[in-house]
Amino acid sequence: MGVVTSILDALRRIGAPTQRSALRRLDEGLRGKEVLGFERVRVRDASGHTDAFVAKTLPVEEVVVVLNEDEVRPLMENAQYGLEFLAAHGVDRGRGWTLEDLDQAFAAWQAGSDKRTYTDQYVIEVLGAMFGDYCATRLNMHWIKLTDRDGSTLAIEGITKAFRGFPYQTISKRIRDSEHGFFVPVFNMLQHNSEKASHRAGTT
Repeated sequence: MGVVTSILDALRRIGAPTQRSALRRLDEGLRGKEVLGFERVRVRDASGHTDAFVAKTLPVEEVVVVLNEDEVRPLMENAQYGLEFLAAHGVDRGRGWTLEDLDQAFAAWQAGSDKRTYTDQYVIEVLGAMFGDYCATRLNMHWIKLTDRDGSTLAIEGITKAFRGFPYQTISKRIRDSEHGFFVPVFNMLQHNSEKASHRAGTT
């Protein structure tokens, strides 16, 4: 058994609640896939560091379609509703919002008692579009529709580099796990992946 695998097993038993929920999400994502190994990644930024465990798996059959302008437009329309959501939860910076603002507003929404105006699905759709657009703009990514044996989902992937992000799932899983404070570290990990990823064939 490898060192990283031993660490993962220990964290599943005695890790902090956020570590255990993160590992549960990792295990869910690996269900039905052949795992080749795990790697521990530490991403450093101005606020400190983020630790993550990354699994290496055999490739699975999938179909990727890049969304066209007409398909992306409703996502951007959803993102505009996010400004109203932020203002309603104590963040009123207009278009100058930050990832810290997303974290703050998301935490305020979680702590609130009224989920009728801003339902779980509303938050997933609106903040998912905001976060996806933020990442795509800064990390040279575009929106895709990804289809594999588990079904279809919207995601973002590098245009010239081979890396991906799943903004909607990122949010929906934190709602389920009652967690917040994840937008910044998830972006930092994507940025790290963008720097380490290989170039796609035909790009430089």
